Amino acid sequence: MRILVILATFFAVNGQGGPPIVNSAFENLKDRLIGSWIFVEDEQSYEATFEAVSHGKALLERNSGFIAVYHSDGDSLVMTLYTRDGNQPRFRAPADEQSASSIKFAFLDITNWEPGSEHINGLEIVFKDRDHIVAQ
Repeated sequence: MRILVILATFFAVNGQGGPPIVNSAFENLKDRLIGSWIFVEDEQSYEATFEAVSHGKALLERNSGFIAVYHSDGDSLVMTLYTRDGNQPRFRAPADEQSASSIKFAFLDITNWEPGSEHINGLEIVFKDRDHIVAQ
């Protein structure tokens, strides 16, 4: 408990408790995705859930066999995918790849990847309407 009090005091004195940076694309992503979804892949249906975590600063997706975490980084969006293969590709969607109707994530890097094995190279989320989204 004593360490937490000291750290809290240190951050407050050094200005780390200032106003939060608001990324409107991230807020839009949370607004559109939080809840339960059914997705179809190769004619199979799966359930996916999205929930705000880390005091609303991250969005957690739980899906069949993997999870993904989305968060803002300045005016960019970043997504880390935790796959069933044990690797973790990261993707970035810079501000110029974000709109009200789509977000395009480009491959950034990957951890725990075995050379020669496959991995996802990018992701585009297209918001068709409030109840239909295409991820490609």
